[in-house]
Amino acid sequence: MRCFLVRHAQTVWNGENRLQGHSDLALSAAGHAQAVRVGEYVRLLHETDTPIRALYVSHLMRSVQTARAIAGVIGLTPTVEPAFAEISLGVWEGLTPEEIDARFAGAYERWRTTPSQVVIPGAESLEQFRARVREAFARILAAHRHDGAVVVVTHGGVIASLLADCLDVDYDRLLRRLTLDNAGVSAVDGRTQPPHVLWINGTNHLSPRGVEPAPATTPAATSS
Repeated sequence: MRCFLVRHAQTVWNGENRLQGHSDLALSAAGHAQAVRVGEYVRLLHETDTPIRALYVSHLMRSVQTARAIAGVIGLTPTVEPAFAEISLGVWEGLTPEEIDARFAGAYERWRTTPSQVVIPGAESLEQFRARVREAFARILAAHRHDGAVVVVTHGGVIASLLADCLDVDYDRLLRRLTLDNAGVSAVDGRTQPPHVLWINGTNHLSPRGVEPAPATTPAATSS
């Protein structure tokens, strides 16, 4: 089973570089355009690479709206999985990194390098977040072990957590070295244990040139 991990398309807060966490924002105009493009890309994967059997999505509106654009072109009804929601960031939500550093004595800069060592007031702990994401992904792998492919429309923190597990690397170190764009697509092969990472943050489909399906053996950690 191949699993395509889709980060939600852009919101106004993404454009302003504000942390969202559990804040429930809709897509911006740019985000809706991105959602259409990622939907077309997933349709091509479905038709030319591996048939997609299921579509999962977090309950937050930015992911739901992105998933609807995909569902409309592959004929699947999204299954809402709240465990794939972004980590709750407590009192930091709605603030920019600069605002956080100004109000909380440089805490964002510390969190950017070692998130496991920073306690955010009112936030979900990193351990709780990673545990719920890991458990939900294990359930999906078990349910679809022999299916062609599934799509999970989720959030950057969730994808980073799953990739850290698959690659067996420290989450803090990976986060410092990882770019996950809005409407970017990563992929893992769930037939292996642990799942193999096939590629990370594919974004060719967001180019005005159009979309092309990824090759069957795209190298891991490829960003475009």
